[in-house]
Amino acid sequence: MRGITAVLDLKPPGRESGPVGPDLDGLAERTEGAARGALSLKRFEHSRGCALLAAEACSRAGIDPRKGLAAGWAHDMAKELPEDLQETLARACPVPVPESVFRNPVLLHGPATATLLARDYGVQDRDILEAVALHTVGRADMGPLAKIVWAADKLEPGRRHVEESVRRRCRGLAPDALLLEALEATLSWLRARGREVAPETLDLYNTLRNTRG
Repeated sequence: MRGITAVLDLKPPGRESGPVGPDLDGLAERTEGAARGALSLKRFEHSRGCALLAAEACSRAGIDPRKGLAAGWAHDMAKELPEDLQETLARACPVPVPESVFRNPVLLHGPATATLLARDYGVQDRDILEAVALHTVGRADMGPLAKIVWAADKLEPGRRHVEESVRRRCRGLAPDALLLEALEATLSWLRARGREVAPETLDLYNTLRNTRG
């Protein structure tokens, strides 16, 4: 995987980067530092893989790769906080999240992290906040950045259950196709272990399948 400096130099193919909000300037470095301080080494390395994979996918999709880096580094920032604090933060999430999040404590850290980004880091970019808040469950109407971050979280190289052939197939895919690959791999893994699948995740999968025919 490329280092952070190399990824920051990426531009969408054949396009100039458009204007960016002030909260993007230096945000990737700040969220990297926050992840380093808040997470175990294993989860920090997972966040690195997610950030770099999301940035590359953003560049291919014409999205500023700094958004992918920032959301990827940040997405699990609240994961190791006490559960009651995660729930308090999640209920203050600055973007709408499905009610099912509050029925499964494993899903709380996404919206909890979005609250931290808005409150403590001044993040106002709705795409970043949505991507972080929804990465645990997904939603059929989420935007391209959220789709990319959802997929990157599930496909990054530290996910040992994902075959390398799947990752190779995903390189170059547009956000919807990338997300569908990630959903199929994730649902297969969850079902094999008897894990619960959030209804919004199933709805997202079925919507993508029907849309793509």
